[in-house]
Amino acid sequence: MKRVYQILIFITFLSISLFFSSPLHAAEGLKFGDTDIEIIPWGEIQLQYDDNVFLDSSDEKDDFIVTLTPGIALEWPFSDHLFRLDYHIGYSKYMDNSSQDATSHYLSGDLDLDWRDVDFTIYDEFSYTYERPSTEDTDRVKRADNRAGIKAKLQRERLGIHLGYENFIRDYRSEDTYDVYDRKEHIYSFMVTHRTFPKTDLLFEYDFAQVRYDDNSVRSDSDYHQFLVGAIGELTPKTTATIKTGLMLRDYEDAGSTDFDSGVLYAEVMHKFSDKDALKLSASRTAHESTYSTNNFYKAENVSATYDHYFTPKLLGFLTGLYQINSYPTETTEGGETKKREDSYSSLGAGLNYYMKEWLTMTFRIDHIVRDSNFGIFDYDQNVVTLSARAEF
Repeated sequence: MKRVYQILIFITFLSISLFFSSPLHAAEGLKFGDTDIEIIPWGEIQLQYDDNVFLDSSDEKDDFIVTLTPGIALEWPFSDHLFRLDYHIGYSKYMDNSSQDATSHYLSGDLDLDWRDVDFTIYDEFSYTYERPSTEDTDRVKRADNRAGIKAKLQRERLGIHLGYENFIRDYRSEDTYDVYDRKEHIYSFMVTHRTFPKTDLLFEYDFAQVRYDDNSVRSDSDYHQFLVGAIGELTPKTTATIKTGLMLRDYEDAGSTDFDSGVLYAEVMHKFSDKDALKLSASRTAHESTYSTNNFYKAENVSATYDHYFTPKLLGFLTGLYQINSYPTETTEGGETKKREDSYSSLGAGLNYYMKEWLTMTFRIDHIVRDSNFGIFDYDQNVVTLSARAEF
């Protein structure tokens, strides 16, 4: 019966893809009356094979997952401003493990206001999902996340001043055991830039954040100050970069908790070898809130790379790689061993994007993922094969 399901899914996938490629469809959007408002219906169908659905270290279970994602977007340019809105739903169906079936909702919007020397951006991103929150987690957890904020930029000749505020809310919905991790974050930022070189700005940034848990009996509230210096812009005619490094002072209110007072790094470099080849490199070192045992946070040190190559104007090949170390500050006991947990997380991927039409993209990719922990119970290997088609009407 499982094989029949697989064949039916594959035939359905191909049939829908071929139907989308019919010349009866066109990605021109829908105009709203005589205005510049454009409504863009879109959709995606994804067929995925996962050989370790539950990320188990020993009892691996595989499955086929079908995800249907209908969506609708809106764009409204007016004067020099732009308003965007997108809403989509993801329906995920597991062939063998129906307990993992999920319906996810995503709503995002942003308003860009451009007034001569001053720019404002107001944004909001909401999601209601049943997925893993991070590389730290193996369980899928129902949660609602909302990230909203405002950014302002004043640019006068070589000097730029950036101000920002962001509010993040995470509300777990799956199990009572996760309720203690519900939290709110308030992040205030200030950055000044100077066009020191013809196409490169030097910068100084200061961030202040407050992390507040609804129930702070298990997780301690904290404040952090972050001081960064760096550069943004074109390093060479073919290389653009954003590099920021400095110090984070993250203090937890619980006197018995370990603080994170350490160096941090956020870097992203894009090098374009030619019109066909490009390489993107990223690196980061920072702290993330944790849901593991008595640890308030874990330190994540990450490097990643993506290499793109156009075989033809319509066929893009890509290779991806990632390596991350998650380090925990407090000793815990697992399987009779007591030590500080440390996980190395790595992934390798390869795939193709085929831009069949201006409005239709086919994607095929393979990913191999490994987590290797000094506590063996957290080890796992995972292989994922994904085939998808996305159309904008």
